[in-house]
Amino acid sequence: MRCRDARAWLAEEHSDNEAETARQRSEVLAHLAHCPACRHYEQQQQRLKRLLYGNFSSVSCRISTEQIMQAVYLRQRTTRQLEELHQQQRTRLARLQTLSSLFMVSLFILTASIPVLLFLLFFNQPELLVRTLLLLSDAVDAFLVALTYLRLGLSFVSQDNLLLAALAFLLLLLAAVWLRLMRAPQEA
Repeated sequence: MRCRDARAWLAEEHSDNEAETARQRSEVLAHLAHCPACRHYEQQQQRLKRLLYGNFSSVSCRISTEQIMQAVYLRQRTTRQLEELHQQQRTRLARLQTLSSLFMVSLFILTASIPVLLFLLFFNQPELLVRTLLLLSDAVDAFLVALTYLRLGLSFVSQDNLLLAALAFLLLLLAAVWLRLMRAPQEA
């Protein structure tokens, strides 16, 4: 028997009940008696088998079946809650889409109707147009005065660090209250 055949036979798994296996085993044992390299290979194989298959102690599981079932139940409940939240979010988004589209359409109609109304007033009742423009100019003046006061107040707040910190804290509190009010109700 050649070394290659002996090593191939040593590396394979064999059943001891076959006559062919017994004959091959005797040939391999005779070859091992004469070849030190194959004997060394056999010792390495036995050492590897001892390392791989020997000294296995049973591992005890510290997690009980009840704990596993509780974890599975908790995961299912969490998944169900997440699905409910996703469904609520989809419903809110659908509602928001319809409201926003209605708002945009009404805003477009309002914006488009103002020039048309002014044009009609120009031809039909010019004195009413003059009064409307005077009223609108007064509203624009009031808006500009309010913007001036707002700019002055903001510049005063931005110059004083304590006022700026207080304003930032107030905005943070308002955001926290809004988030608290907007959260989904929890089951009791």
